[in-house]
Amino acid sequence: MSSEIGRLRRVVVHRPGIELARITPQNKERLLFDDLLWVERAQQEHDRFAAMMREREVEVLYFDDLLADSLADEGVRHALIDAVITPAACGVRVSRALRAELRERPVGQLIDVLLGGLLEQELPDWGVDHLFADLVGDRFHYVLRPLPNLLFMRDNASWIHDGVALNVLATPARDPESHYVRAIYDHHPGFAGRDFPVWYGNDPDHRFPASIEGGDILVLDDRTVMVGMGERTAPAAVEMLAHGLFEAGRVETVIAAHLRQERAVMHLDTVFTMVDVDTFNVFPGILDEMDVHLLHPAGNRRVRVTETGGVVAALREALGRDEEPTMVPTGGDALGRLREQWDDGNNTLALEPGVVVAYARNQETNRRLRDAGIEVLELDASELCRGRGGSRCMTLPLLRDPVTW
Repeated sequence: MSSEIGRLRRVVVHRPGIELARITPQNKERLLFDDLLWVERAQQEHDRFAAMMREREVEVLYFDDLLADSLADEGVRHALIDAVITPAACGVRVSRALRAELRERPVGQLIDVLLGGLLEQELPDWGVDHLFADLVGDRFHYVLRPLPNLLFMRDNASWIHDGVALNVLATPARDPESHYVRAIYDHHPGFAGRDFPVWYGNDPDHRFPASIEGGDILVLDDRTVMVGMGERTAPAAVEMLAHGLFEAGRVETVIAAHLRQERAVMHLDTVFTMVDVDTFNVFPGILDEMDVHLLHPAGNRRVRVTETGGVVAALREALGRDEEPTMVPTGGDALGRLREQWDDGNNTLALEPGVVVAYARNQETNRRLRDAGIEVLELDASELCRGRGGSRCMTLPLLRDPVTW
């Protein structure tokens, strides 16, 4: 994974499931959603998205299948159950009963529980009496919370060159995802035994509050990584990630971009994505308001930090370009730009240099991308966009072809 734009060959996605059906008006904010999704329609839209990628010869892998393969081993399955179904999460009595029951259930049923959660009213089916079940649920009646944010596969892990960052997620609502991702990379036949470095997630210091999420990590070329620091990614995590990449000699520059901490700018890729060689899809408000620093190795496990004159200056210096990169701004007037950025107009997935997938609803941004020579494959999606994530958010690329710069 030496760039954001190399021809995409293999990707992981998560098809919406029961976990989305368990979002309610009362719990949606706690589960990090702004709206309720029509699950069946979201599934149809996601299936179209997967079909679009397959039409471009991308191998589409599903998170559920990878997790099921990883849990085929009884020891792995039991260890994961014990890591997630804990007294702290469910209470002593419930965790004891659930652990025993889940160990005996088929893998598919186990995954339904791990991803979809459990309601207190469902506990009698697991050997917990009803009166006790009434005591252990939270105010939303969950004993084990669902994981609807798995729809956004970009965040829980990031491939950077030949290694992976096992990301530390910033919110309790997503914390269990880390256990499932680690189970896949440690035990799935496609990964187990492979000798790849782990850039983040294996050191004892790689833990909350040093959170980092994949929506903030962009691999710009074979020597440059850009990382956003806002709501979800902490500066300490960026520094430690940079140390690991520098010590391995895999990266020469990390561009650290300071994002304003607000919902509309959740991750760097909500305002900035790469769509072609030296061409970027950008919300124009960040070009002048965002503080940007360059991190370089300084020897003896030290990092040298320099300030730059903004995003464009940082890109020119880090990428070694004589010409300024092309910035394609979000389309529309002042109000239209805000609407299309909110609807993930800047969150595009490159399938190859100059070819991206974007939501059809962002007509003005898509028009500007086409005017800049970008082929835009439009995904008509009225429900997926309610989750506040676009085509980049919904994908974890595993393999891309190298790009000739």
